[in-house]
Amino acid sequence: MRSFEADRWQTGDHVLVRGSAWTIVELTKFSDCDALRLSNAGPDNVASRTLLIPFDRPRRLHRSPSIHVVRPRRWLHALRQAATRAHPAGGLKQTARSAIDVLAYQLEPALAMIGLGVPRLMIADAVGLGKTIQAGIVLSECAFERESFRALVVAPAGLREQWSRELADRFGLTATIAGAEWLARIGRELPPDVNPWILPGVYVTSFDFVKQPEVLRPLQDGSWDVLVVDEAHGAALGTARRAAVHAIAVRSRRVLLLTATPHAGDSSQFDALCRIGETGSDGDRLMLFSRSRADAGTSSSRRTAVLPVRPTEAERRMHRLLDRYTARVCREARARGDDRARLAAIILKKRALSSAASLAVSARRRLALLAGFPVTVERQLPLPLGDEDPLEDDEPDAALAAPGLSDTGRERRWLKAIVEAAVGGSRLESKTRFLLRLLSRMRQPAIVFTEYRDTLERLRDVLTAAGHDVAVLHGGMSPAERSAVQHSFNAMRPETTDTHTTDATILLATDAASEGLNLHQRCRAVVHYELPWSPARLEQRTGRVDRIGQSRRVHEILLVAGDTAERLVLAPLATRASRARSAMPGASRLVDALTESRVAAAVMDGDPIVQAGRGPIADPEMLLPPPSLRERAESEARRLRMHREWIAASGRHHDGAAAWVSALSVGRSSLRAGLICVYTLTLSTERGDAVHTELAVVHEPCGAPIDARTPAASRRVIHEFLEAREPAVRAALLVSRASHLADVAASHSSRIAALHRRERALMVPANLDAQEPIQDGLFDRRARRTQAARTGAASASLEAAQDRLESLAASQTLTTAVDLSAILIAFDARSGSPKGLRYGLVSVVAQGFSPASVVAQGNPASGR
Repeated sequence: MRSFEADRWQTGDHVLVRGSAWTIVELTKFSDCDALRLSNAGPDNVASRTLLIPFDRPRRLHRSPSIHVVRPRRWLHALRQAATRAHPAGGLKQTARSAIDVLAYQLEPALAMIGLGVPRLMIADAVGLGKTIQAGIVLSECAFERESFRALVVAPAGLREQWSRELADRFGLTATIAGAEWLARIGRELPPDVNPWILPGVYVTSFDFVKQPEVLRPLQDGSWDVLVVDEAHGAALGTARRAAVHAIAVRSRRVLLLTATPHAGDSSQFDALCRIGETGSDGDRLMLFSRSRADAGTSSSRRTAVLPVRPTEAERRMHRLLDRYTARVCREARARGDDRARLAAIILKKRALSSAASLAVSARRRLALLAGFPVTVERQLPLPLGDEDPLEDDEPDAALAAPGLSDTGRERRWLKAIVEAAVGGSRLESKTRFLLRLLSRMRQPAIVFTEYRDTLERLRDVLTAAGHDVAVLHGGMSPAERSAVQHSFNAMRPETTDTHTTDATILLATDAASEGLNLHQRCRAVVHYELPWSPARLEQRTGRVDRIGQSRRVHEILLVAGDTAERLVLAPLATRASRARSAMPGASRLVDALTESRVAAAVMDGDPIVQAGRGPIADPEMLLPPPSLRERAESEARRLRMHREWIAASGRHHDGAAAWVSALSVGRSSLRAGLICVYTLTLSTERGDAVHTELAVVHEPCGAPIDARTPAASRRVIHEFLEAREPAVRAALLVSRASHLADVAASHSSRIAALHRRERALMVPANLDAQEPIQDGLFDRRARRTQAARTGAASASLEAAQDRLESLAASQTLTTAVDLSAILIAFDARSGSPKGLRYGLVSVVAQGFSPASVVAQGNPASGR
């Protein structure tokens, strides 16, 4: 099948190729390409050239249209297709063809970047509002703008497969998963002096891969059209991740940061996050989108249930012993200013609330560390050029090794008693028995979250022994293993309500392994085995199933151990978080800003929960979306939905250069006899790029009766109109739209100026990189050769940036073209087209276009 629009070119067409105007004098079709022989469009026609389609992409220039007289229904299809090719300046061109629900709030970031020229923005929406979809819209629109498009998506390693599938399935974008295996393979395939990252395409990689110096250096050698940073809060201040992401961001024309938890109470971390990609140039401020479900107009049917679990006597004894020990440690630690000892007490407390078995493991480990014995812990070691560092879902040994009491003998005796009590409590844990009863009653897929990996492994053994089908996700698994588990879990069909079916799959997951995953296709139930000490983390867990695309009511179940800090502090806090999210817009930010340190102070010291601040507050250097952007997004959403309907109904391809003519009997309708002329107004740059295209409708009444019952009569009427009145109609149309087109040109000029500033800022790092000092080795000159290669890459990057600056400067000047696209001849007669079709024709003219004069409307619903 021919994958390009070869049939739309005709001999005599005027086209723009490589900055010059030409006329097609010969067209030769081959199986996989077309050869166009061109002559210079000037008066002498001395130069000629032959090019191949689709390897060259000519753009059509205005020419007098040919006339096609067709039946009314085909005329309607042609008009709809012409409408789908129209787009306002700064509007979206590809989204109507994507496999997503067009929601207005999801269009706002793309309109800000493409329509307003904003170079950096952060999407900090609540969990489940489709941040990946919003980034995909930006990527698809920018890819359509630029043939040699290059984009980089940086995400946690476990989300790379999910990103690749989402971009392919929803936007038709082929993404390369760029990891250690890909880099080794592409290095063997390409010449040694070719940087694999400078090839056009969309690359999806991980934080821990790009932070390695061997990977980061070639990433900086070229500039990127778009950089998307998913789970951007993972690039924290003072980390190699943040340094790497920022180094790439200052080489990117557009930077898009995605995070549901931008502000965790640390203003310095939030400030560092907001400055990723900042170059210090004018107009470089970050625009922040921070919307709740209420702001986005999406409702959540979540039902939260707090289920109390009565501890056994052995578990109560364990908690009483631990409470007395940790209280004593915290008092002594506060007196001597020892934060490490206090952290050790917090870890033991959290482990006890997770499970008695987990506390037994940690107390034994603390005893061994305090005694100076080595402790063997199985940990995943990072490999050279690995894709991901180990994920943390275990306790840190460094904190457990800190002495807590001045009397070391007493501390050891206390810890031994705690170990005994924990071992006794682990024989018959109340939460485990409660979970088994709960899952047997639910009999549907469920996700059980726990904070620690050893608790997860114990639950897996118990649930498997009880006959449940169990899958696990934890930090000790590789990204490929976690991706396979996610795909397998989502691929299974939801169980029926038949009580005779077998137990459904149970997914056990830790927080470290579940961030950003989409698990709502199959599951709607989330069980929190123990409560996290951060309300934001609680929302992150439930957000795996409570998100856009979930068609059923979500059930969130919190298991709360009675007579513990979980019942006294954590459960009320979780309830407050649930109520805040269903209250007024923005209320959830008050709870999300409750950091784990605030909660720990309440649990360990009994301090009251201090009301948190209002989350991410924009400082004077931050941009907030203008109110007009929401109105623009709603209008754009309506336009895209209409275009989507017309694309589905427009049938086969129609020649956009022809004027489509049809005749219609109007009978006694309110539409007066005459000509309905549809013009295409286009604002283009000097290189022929269409910046703004709109359809304008002009009703040209006729005093004398019109006879258009046959194609020959219709053609005669049209020729008379073109010769006698059409130039005046065209001139009047331009006058009526002059003010509007001037506003469009001014908006375009502002947008180009913003792009120009960002492009100039990108030139500075490339120039500095080319002047780094070097020192030769004793036995080789590899450093000199590497520096020469980097200098050449920087020079090429600067040259490309200069070409782009010249292209942007040339784009400032716009020219206006007016093309006649369609004419509908309305004549008085009782016979003619059916009434429903008549209303459909009239309504499609009246909808979505910029009318230069009023066109009578029929019943739009009748023409669907």
